[in-house]
Amino acid sequence: MAYEAFSDQWARAYQDRINENANYREAARTWEWPLAFVLEADPALGIEERAIVLDLFRGECRGARITGSDELENVPYVISADAYTWKQVMDGRLDPLAALMRGKLKIRKGDMGVLAGYVIAARELVHAARQVETEFPEGVA
Repeated sequence: MAYEAFSDQWARAYQDRINENANYREAARTWEWPLAFVLEADPALGIEERAIVLDLFRGECRGARITGSDELENVPYVISADAYTWKQVMDGRLDPLAALMRGKLKIRKGDMGVLAGYVIAARELVHAARQVETEFPEGVA
């Protein structure tokens, strides 16, 4: 079953995929901070900004939920991109680290130095996201 990208159902399915991933559990055993992924608004496609907060703690995702932009102030790490970029990352057509280096994925908040120490965990988060069947709005290639 496919879930609408960055919806509540998608977040719950993503949480399950993260928690099923033994490689993530090992790579993130010292990570202790929430992380938010933001789907940027695109009025031309009828997309309003959506954010998912992952309560990540020592290799476990203790929760995944949709949040408003006002709540992002309390999240120490926030990464955002437009729908095209997220779709390419989730389809495996765009490496997330390359996307960060090229500015397609943007670190809105957080310490890049800390994130750099968790490259393997980040790759496993992306791998988990790719396990969730995801529907993007029509027109996102």
